[in-house]
Amino acid sequence: MSSKPRVPLADLAAQYASIKPGIDAAIRDVIASAAFVRGARVTAFEDAFAAYCGARASVGVGNGTDAIYLALRALGIGAGDEVITVSHTFIGTIEGIVLTGARPVFVDVSDETLVMDPDLIEDAVTPATRAVVPVHLYGHPCDMDRINEIAGRHGLKVVEDAAQAHGAKWKGRPVGGEGNAGCFSFFPGKNLGAYGDGGAVTSNDENLINIIRGMANHGRKDKYTHDVIGVNSRLDAMQAAILSVKLPHMEDWNRRRRSHAATYGKAFEDSPVRPLADTLKEALGAP
Repeated sequence: MSSKPRVPLADLAAQYASIKPGIDAAIRDVIASAAFVRGARVTAFEDAFAAYCGARASVGVGNGTDAIYLALRALGIGAGDEVITVSHTFIGTIEGIVLTGARPVFVDVSDETLVMDPDLIEDAVTPATRAVVPVHLYGHPCDMDRINEIAGRHGLKVVEDAAQAHGAKWKGRPVGGEGNAGCFSFFPGKNLGAYGDGGAVTSNDENLINIIRGMANHGRKDKYTHDVIGVNSRLDAMQAAILSVKLPHMEDWNRRRRSHAATYGKAFEDSPVRPLADTLKEALGAP
């Protein structure tokens, strides 16, 4: 059998080689400090990531699934509630909803964008509906203007699943700051990936972020004072330090991804295969 070269979706070894001095220094610094959980490095990354997403605040959590669960729970979503979302997503979206005790209600995606079709949301609303979770898939943002307008009329919370959309923009505005909360994953293969699991919730509601911060830290108010039953879902200092090194490279990395996508698009222009990126250039703000 002939062996054909494979092009990896994300060449993490090559990426590491390109930023090795910064990564190595960050890792050494965390080990030397012996401050591995929470602390200044986590806070610094949270502040920088919130700014990158155009949000007022963010909190690091253990993974993207926990981000969705904690955001929904902090917004009061629970047993007996319904949450509108799409089935065309990673199971973590659904897990985050179900873990609150709520029931996911599925609407279809647009044929052109493969993300939530806003025209279908209203028909799915019932007296039990409490929230909408649009999924910005493949880096392509949902129509947040329409979704927010519909949600506002029905008194619904909006939690963006932006696990595959670090740096994506809707009409020039970064995702993650469009709804009540934005949820991100830092799984290693993401546009912004840690060297292990990690996630974050962003929001323009600083009080909501503080609630999530406590819930993600065993429901802790002070060292041995716990207001609620929470979970253990904290972004550790090592991952925060690594992500802080990577974050300034995000815009260049995303630009290069768009360039590579354009190359594939040109290669397939005479075939029945239609690159999805062509349908959303305006939304992404890409040339």
